Amino acid sequence: MKRIKSILLAIAMLLAAPAFFTSCQEDAPEINYTMNVSVINDFTKVVEAINNGFLKNEEAIKKLTETIDKMNTDQKTKLQAIIDVLTSVNATLETKLTTIEAAMKAQTLTLESKLTLLETAIKNQTLKQEEMADKLITAINNLQGSMEAKIEAITEAINNVNTTLQSKLALIEAAIKAQTLSLEAKLDLIEAAIKALPDYSSQLAAIKTAIENLPDYGDKLAAIEAAIKAMPNYSDKFDAVTTALNAMKAQIEALGTGQASIVEAINNTTAAINALIAAVNSDNTSAAAALAQIIQKLEELKNKIGGGGSTPAAEYVDLGLPSGLKWAKCNLGATKPEEFGNYYAWGETEPKTEYTWDNYKWGTKDNQTKYNATDGKTVLDPEDDAATVKLGSPWRMPTIDEIQELINNCTWTWTTKDGINGYEVKGKNGNAIFLPGAGGKGPDISTTSKWGRYWSSSLYAKRSNDSNYFFFASDEYTLGLIDRHYGFTIRPVRP
Repeated sequence: MKRIKSILLAIAMLLAAPAFFTSCQEDAPEINYTMNVSVINDFTKVVEAINNGFLKNEEAIKKLTETIDKMNTDQKTKLQAIIDVLTSVNATLETKLTTIEAAMKAQTLTLESKLTLLETAIKNQTLKQEEMADKLITAINNLQGSMEAKIEAITEAINNVNTTLQSKLALIEAAIKAQTLSLEAKLDLIEAAIKALPDYSSQLAAIKTAIENLPDYGDKLAAIEAAIKAMPNYSDKFDAVTTALNAMKAQIEALGTGQASIVEAINNTTAAINALIAAVNSDNTSAAAALAQIIQKLEELKNKIGGGGSTPAAEYVDLGLPSGLKWAKCNLGATKPEEFGNYYAWGETEPKTEYTWDNYKWGTKDNQTKYNATDGKTVLDPEDDAATVKLGSPWRMPTIDEIQELINNCTWTWTTKDGINGYEVKGKNGNAIFLPGAGGKGPDISTTSKWGRYWSSSLYAKRSNDSNYFFFASDEYTLGLIDRHYGFTIRPVRP
């Protein structure tokens, strides 16, 4: 009898099992949904997971990028699937922004398709026109292949008759700012763009875009040379070179009186070029001869003002790191290794006297207007990276992983240099840098050489009011998290 009861109990449990499992499933829909997403690598499912909040930030971007690249369909169908998300009334803004970021990183979408996506996002007000270049920087930096292949892809997008002038200019700006393109490649692109643009006004707009975004004076002049060589007729060439020089002069004048000698040199060159143009107009010389002399004048100006920019060139040290990354010899704003340099809030590009949430550029402790859960950005954009803004590309702030690489691959020795405490950081190749203990600035901290705090370019993704930084004292050096509004020093890096 006891055995029969046991059998009946087992049967009852088996009959109850579906109801039991159904109940568990209803109690834990998020777990089941997440499992389905991880197993079914499907674009629609991943978008739904993001829209429902089950995938967020970098995880969402990474997953969606992988899904886009694994979509087994043609370019047109893939593009339409992504556009459907951008135009859907049911998709949240976060979902749309995540989709855009993932599309920019995807390897299987052409640059022309990415432009189409961005134009769609602007039309439906998901993005502003001025945000297009930033998104295209991501797209260009994620292009695969040789330098020639990258330039070809960008040129094809510019040549596309369906690409608007605004998009072409944004693409040129992005290419100039991209860290994965060499200067030679950028100049080749400017020349190709000038040939592709339909009229003088758009060509001139492209030249001005290049001038505004190249940090080095010599590079600006090289861009002008490349552009006027590509222009089809002499009249446009002559007008363009003087207009471009005046635009360059205006940009430099805005930097202040410290650039007076540069402005004077540009004025003298412009006057000489105007004299050559006048000689052509009066039939005293040929246009071809005048153009050759104009190019020579630009070369002379380039030699005179050198590779200068809005800040002096920074020296770097090769520490033999696995990544090949080079570290600046001095802090940003310093001229000697032991100098503290300037202090910056995270994501700001100018030093200030006070560092509080009240005067922080990107919002408050409870509401950050950029680098947040909505935009999904976890690394500073070039325009918000103080090192890039002050020194020009390819200089930038190090990521938290790159600081960890420095910790792992160097010997750290607490020492004193000209009365300033800090660490000598020596690479395996014997080269070294000195990191001064510069303290920090904020409501509850002060400048002192007893310890140092250096910003990384990395946001703490799980709590967007915090960013990652590097802390050290005489007996420790470690990574940490802290509110973004504090003023810390920066040690720039470059490839």
